[in-house]
Amino acid sequence: MSLRASFLAGLSLLITIAAGCSTGPTVADEGEEMEEEEPGQTEDPLSAPAATGPLRFDDACRAGTKVTIAAVGDVLLHGPLQKQAYASPEGFSSLWKNVQLLFARTDLSYANLEGPCADGHTVSGTARDPGLVFDGKVYSSYPQFNYHPSLIGGLKSAGFDVLSTANNHALDRRGRGADRTIENLVSAGMPFTGTRSTANMEAPWHTMTEANGVKIAWLACTFSTNGIPDPKNQVLSCYEDRATMLSAISALRNQPGVDAVIVTPHWGVEYAHTPSAPEKKLARDMLDAGATAVLGGHPHVVQPWEKYKTTDGREGFVIYSLGNFVSGQNGLAKRSALVLYLGLTKGADGKVTINGVRHAPIQMNPSPWTATYAKGESLELTTRILGVWNRIGPDEDLVTNPECQ
Repeated sequence: MSLRASFLAGLSLLITIAAGCSTGPTVADEGEEMEEEEPGQTEDPLSAPAATGPLRFDDACRAGTKVTIAAVGDVLLHGPLQKQAYASPEGFSSLWKNVQLLFARTDLSYANLEGPCADGHTVSGTARDPGLVFDGKVYSSYPQFNYHPSLIGGLKSAGFDVLSTANNHALDRRGRGADRTIENLVSAGMPFTGTRSTANMEAPWHTMTEANGVKIAWLACTFSTNGIPDPKNQVLSCYEDRATMLSAISALRNQPGVDAVIVTPHWGVEYAHTPSAPEKKLARDMLDAGATAVLGGHPHVVQPWEKYKTTDGREGFVIYSLGNFVSGQNGLAKRSALVLYLGLTKGADGKVTINGVRHAPIQMNPSPWTATYAKGESLELTTRILGVWNRIGPDEDLVTNPECQ
């Protein structure tokens, strides 16, 4: 079957997100276990921007200390995935065990935790916690997600070092659920960014990681909380808090001891392979403010990447959407994603530059639900968007700047 035949014909969903004011998707867009694509829902991949050549950086071969970062997209656990994880002796590892080596071999790994991990919390209040059981009340799926807090430990054991908690499902258990999620993240020793607890409203939005002596600040934001009010300002907004966010990036860029700033916005049009004009403008504003790289999420499909020369002469990088990492969404595009590799070099002068990017295409498979290295049309789709030149095979040595070998 051809790649085009995998998708029903339809027009691209046209949504304009204005700076400072965004139109959020309906939660029905993230319904689980759809039998077929809805017309107009997923952009035809053959109309998506296609890579035209390799993505290379001027400082690819610069001498210095190297740090390699792996980044994946949305951890969006629909009912079948939670049921499998709760019943399996392997737990949540059953969802990603076949691709774990792809991200566990780097110095740092990042993912977007899309939904609370708030034990004993339902949509309407608190309740007796059922334990590792998908009861549809405490632990639930679409349209308001909540996961057992052992997911955090599962992600940490898999090799993840930092998570984003700023996304449109951040308040699915309201402010108290965000508080409980933060308590569980802190208890597990998992760095996170993008939300803050009502117990510490002066806490910074960012978090810090360090690898090979290179200190990286991470900052997450979201375009929406699906219409759920955020009266205490617990979630950083990419658009409504635009000035605050850009100021935070600038301050981190100039903070002694911070070598690089990575921003992870939750934004864009669901199921569209083409980033919108407001996203492009915001990405460049983030890079101009001092970000080293921008790693986007939310559309649930892969979007292009690009290099950008900032106003102060640096080479910045943005990938507009990493797609889903693990989810129960249907359709080839929603089950096609990647592990992104971002290589950084810290020179003798203390400056950090990008030495290269690579992508390992992955796909989500049902029955059992598990991610694997992509093949067939899934491999073709991600390669079309990001190019064959920067692709890395499942058994290939991890080198982000192979042109320097």
